[in-house]
Amino acid sequence: MFTIVLLLYLQQHLEVTLESSSLRGVYATEQECESAAVRLRGPVPRPPGISAAWHDAVCLPINRDVRVNEMAPLDLRALLDGTPPPGCGGSGDWRRVAELCRPSTAPAP
Repeated sequence: MFTIVLLLYLQQHLEVTLESSSLRGVYATEQECESAAVRLRGPVPRPPGISAAWHDAVCLPINRDVRVNEMAPLDLRALLDGTPPPGCGGSGDWRRVAELCRPSTAPAP
């Protein structure tokens, strides 16, 4: 069994800060977890005054009897200077934010 640890990094000039982390889903195999994680990795829209922002996603093994309490990721909408696309649509950097609007996967067996 695996879960995704989603990490949000913000960069201002040469300084990179791990701003937040959250948990996403339960996956029966590492391959399933990595397939889901690959869509979450990459740049996200930048808050004002930040030169870069991106997500990394790491698959973490968990025991079968562990229940994952998905934590809400940092509210990028509140940090951003612009308005994200309505609903859960989007492409490019916004696609990764839209992925967070959807439920992860069906519960593992």
